[in-house]
Amino acid sequence: MKDKPVRGLYQRQKNNKYILPTAVYNKTIWQIRDYYRLKEARDDIIFQHGAPDGMPQGSGIGDPTFRKAEKLARVADITKAIEDSLEMIPQEYRKGIWNSIMFRTPYPMDADRSTYGRQRARFVYLVAKRLDYIED
Repeated sequence: MKDKPVRGLYQRQKNNKYILPTAVYNKTIWQIRDYYRLKEARDDIIFQHGAPDGMPQGSGIGDPTFRKAEKLARVADITKAIEDSLEMIPQEYRKGIWNSIMFRTPYPMDADRSTYGRQRARFVYLVAKRLDYIED
């Protein structure tokens, strides 16, 4: 049974070899839209320091450095997947696709709407693939 698109997030149905299940498509779009927050979180993790404040910190069991590194790696994997996938899209379409997904702006008038639609579908598919939301 084929997944039907959910109202709100539109995925091209015709002439789209990059079609994804609706849940995967939505998850990927929202992951892309979370890019700027993730970049900010990455910087916070890198520059955050646990200066002692004189208060007891518990039993001391655990490895805060490992947890921090693990979180940093997870955030870096997501942002790198988005950046690498965007690099796979021709330069002339990147800004229009990015703005369409992030800020929901219309595509620029420098190419046909269907061209942008194909490139956007490809970009979302590549991100989903790099994040292991789908198998090839």
